[in-house]
Amino acid sequence: MNWKMLSAIVAVGVLAGVVWFVVERAGNSPYNDTNLAEATDLDDQPPKKQVKETLAVESEPDYQQEAAKAPEPPKAIDGSDTQLREAAAALSPKLAEWVSPDHQVRKWVALIDQMAAYRLPSKHLPVVFNKEPFLAIKTERGLINDPGNFRRWDPVVNTVTGIEPKKLAIYYKKWSPFLESSYNELGNPQSFDNQLRTTIEHLLIVEPIPADTELKRPKVFYEYADPVLEGADPLSKWLWRLGPENMKKLQAWLKELQSYL
Repeated sequence: MNWKMLSAIVAVGVLAGVVWFVVERAGNSPYNDTNLAEATDLDDQPPKKQVKETLAVESEPDYQQEAAKAPEPPKAIDGSDTQLREAAAALSPKLAEWVSPDHQVRKWVALIDQMAAYRLPSKHLPVVFNKEPFLAIKTERGLINDPGNFRRWDPVVNTVTGIEPKKLAIYYKKWSPFLESSYNELGNPQSFDNQLRTTIEHLLIVEPIPADTELKRPKVFYEYADPVLEGADPLSKWLWRLGPENMKKLQAWLKELQSYL
């Protein structure tokens, strides 16, 4: 599958980020590909867009100095790919290598929007990351994960968690108006800030499952033998597929990032 990262939006994608990664076609259930917005009753008043005006990172002693160093956001969405890749490189050179598709901003805000609804897209992804195919081991009690499946995600998790949360929060603050205007194109009554926070909160409450959880393969894709686990939302499944150690590492990083937001 693929995976990519961007800059200010990397916070989510990263969460992401990394979040989209865990749901793989080759070893698990297919992605949920649904519409970004649902029809609402015309008589209902749309919820007010809310964007947190002051972030915790702004209370840091060196905030003004570090914010001045952060790359400026693009003035327009069209033609912004180069600036986004440069910003991503400033955060993490490795991440910048994965951010190759065009229309980065639109793809990132759409990704976060779907993740906030616990969905994961299969098309129009903002990053490219190639990994080994999913493998299962046959045991006396049935199929289980090959431990190597978890190691496939090490480069992603290590790269994401290698980004300094404080620095990322500073980028996010500086790019927030640009991301909000880009998100408005979706016509969603919510704000990008709200969707990002919703995604992070959900990723933080997911509980781990045993690494040797039993699997089954009724057709092409592997599924969890336990119907409760198989019925979980795609974001939770994605975290489980990272493996217990990678999941713990990513959640610790997200917790620190959240403290600056």
